[in-house]
Amino acid sequence: MLKRNKPFSNEKSPVLYLVGTPIGNLKDISQRAVEVLKSVDLIASEDTRNTSFLLKNLGIENKKLVSCYSQKEKEEGKKIINAMLTEGVSVAFVSDAGNPGISDPGAILCSMAIEENIPVTAVLGPSAFVQALITSGFDTSDFSFYGFLPVKENVRKDFLKNLKERKETLIFYESPHRIDKTLSSMFEAFGAERRVVISRELTKIHEEYLRGTLGDMIDFPEDAKRGEFVIIVEGAKNIESDTDDDKIIEYIKDYLEKGYSLKESVGIVSDELNLRKNYVYNIAKKI
Repeated sequence: MLKRNKPFSNEKSPVLYLVGTPIGNLKDISQRAVEVLKSVDLIASEDTRNTSFLLKNLGIENKKLVSCYSQKEKEEGKKIINAMLTEGVSVAFVSDAGNPGISDPGAILCSMAIEENIPVTAVLGPSAFVQALITSGFDTSDFSFYGFLPVKENVRKDFLKNLKERKETLIFYESPHRIDKTLSSMFEAFGAERRVVISRELTKIHEEYLRGTLGDMIDFPEDAKRGEFVIIVEGAKNIESDTDDDKIIEYIKDYLEKGYSLKESVGIVSDELNLRKNYVYNIAKKI
């Protein structure tokens, strides 16, 4: 059955707000996020200590907080949903940093609210992987985000080997105590020459970007093993193609004549010929 949901069509209906919070610099929180945190009846959070610190810095006092971390999200989520249904309580959910549900809790609560036809909306904030991606210098038109890799070495290696031929930019999260093992697994899966950018301490005073190949990263600096990491791996290089530039241009012109936009034509041709979009686009600029 088709469901339609308009979070702000009924002022009396409680709303679940998924609120993005700063990933480092507290000034990055949006004005709308502050307004929502002030207005809701209840704030559910990944860690109430971190949320209390944030609220104090924002000058928000006397808010009811509920702990709703990953291991308790389903259990506490039932209580939160029940309060919304029976008492009309409006709720904001915040994770420790960034946007709920992105390698953080929040997705389960969101799903539970939708199941009960409770309106859900997002008040977006900073995202570590987006900042790392747009500052990487790699292709941003096509990418895949995988979050944290499997802990078990054999599972992690198999997972990465399956990504070896992927053409899009690959994005991962990692912690300081696992960075060496992860880079070693990537070196084995992708090879020494694959380019990579590792970002750390984003938006903070010690923000840093380490750029080079996976071969360069084997001797990862000890003084850089602090904070959370975002690892951006460049996609696999173009498979050598027997199709020359003139032939690619003919393909693109054909789709343009059929009414497709240049962007759409480039996307279709790159998929058909198994070539990277940027490569095809650069050829398309000759038209």
